[in-house]
Amino acid sequence: MSSFIAEAINPKALPACLLLIQSMHIYFLAPLNSPSWSLSTEWWVYIIFPFFVPFFFGLRNKGKILIGVAIIIFYIFLRFVLGPLNVSPHPSPTMNITANFGFFRCLAGFFTGMLLFTIYELRSGFRVIKRDWFFFTVFLGVMAAMHFGVMDIIIIAFFPFILIAAAYNETLVKRFLDTKILQRLGDWSFSIYMVHTPIIFTFYTIQVIQNHKLLDDAVKAPVQKPDYIVGLYICIALVILTLLIAPLFYRFVEIPSRNYFNKAFKTKHKHINPESTEV
Repeated sequence: MSSFIAEAINPKALPACLLLIQSMHIYFLAPLNSPSWSLSTEWWVYIIFPFFVPFFFGLRNKGKILIGVAIIIFYIFLRFVLGPLNVSPHPSPTMNITANFGFFRCLAGFFTGMLLFTIYELRSGFRVIKRDWFFFTVFLGVMAAMHFGVMDIIIIAFFPFILIAAAYNETLVKRFLDTKILQRLGDWSFSIYMVHTPIIFTFYTIQVIQNHKLLDDAVKAPVQKPDYIVGLYICIALVILTLLIAPLFYRFVEIPSRNYFNKAFKTKHKHINPESTEV
């Protein structure tokens, strides 16, 4: 069995996953249900969040500019210093940082979000950013950048503009984002995130049963030209299965768990009745 597969299903990683430390450079890739790496980093960032709130909200305009520059430098550090520490056989600069110090990647995004919120409150550039054309320009820009394989750090730079453009918008974009189907997908988004990898692993397991050689080297490039038609069918099947299973996970796992912890810790969050949710 390849080291990649062994790490992905490593049962010894369970304690680290329960303690939310699996992204502290203990493993060379996120073990077990790999998307949970981000939960661990978000947990630790939430813990330090209160210490940064007074600082960010006390910033003047010049301070915001300096913090913005510092965040850009931090992202460059992540890509060119921490990025090459990833699992790839040929390490290269990347923002795909998960088990290898994913905490710092999350921290960079968190700082960006805090700075973005302070800018949002100022309504800086409101007249331009609230326009429909601005949102569609940056949205199409990031889609084009991903399609043509632009450097990942540049792709990331588009997203703050997408978020603030959507937040400012009060016309066509807002009406579109407020549609019932998108609101429902938003409700399911966490569940979609958590179930999609196990579904992908299920498909991979089926392939391994049909071809045991795949188990020997899971990261080796395929020796034959991929069949894009078959790939398209598999992609469609993955999306359909994910959209069928995620609502069930949301209904029977996410909501009950959220209500339980809200009650246990006596938080003021609204109790959600699972029976009233649409699936």
